[in-house]
Amino acid sequence: MFNRKSALPLVFTAALVFGFAPLASADTISNLPNYDGAASFGPFPASNSIGTFTFTLPANQIVIGGTISGTFGNNDVPGTTDTSAPADLFIDNGNIEVAACDDSLSYSAACDSGSAPTSWSYTFTNADLSSLSSEFASGSVDLTGVQNGLFAVNAGSLTLDVETEYTPEPNALWLLGTGIVFLVLVNRSRFQERARIF
Repeated sequence: MFNRKSALPLVFTAALVFGFAPLASADTISNLPNYDGAASFGPFPASNSIGTFTFTLPANQIVIGGTISGTFGNNDVPGTTDTSAPADLFIDNGNIEVAACDDSLSYSAACDSGSAPTSWSYTFTNADLSSLSSEFASGSVDLTGVQNGLFAVNAGSLTLDVETEYTPEPNALWLLGTGIVFLVLVNRSRFQERARIF
């Protein structure tokens, strides 16, 4: 026989589980156009502003991971070797190095000797995510390059991919806590009722 009173805790538990389970994670992606720096013959190292990734994180989401990727060199000028002068790339005001092609002499680094752009990718560590918290909140991450050799820094396919996950608002957490207390009280009363029977 169906007992509505005994079924109530099960219904309430199901509502809590499905109503407050974290939503699937989401990706926020920002891209920069190809970067073609001016030819430089020193002195080195020389700093270049590659560009600024801009984005808006979804509401009630926290950052749980991310990557930044691109290429040394690009295909802007047909018929060239699509290369880049040796350089290191940084975000977070130069605190996080995301790519390196830093041989001191031109035409001796991997990114400076091929016939096609050279790919690179960097995955954020937990320490990086903590360091970048203010940038994520503002929706703005700067990419800079430090040139270490002759001629021009070129870059392409520049992408910032930020992974986020839903976090409940304080009101939802309060409701969840209230529901847990309710379940405890219902189970306690049922236990006491059984104790009286025996």
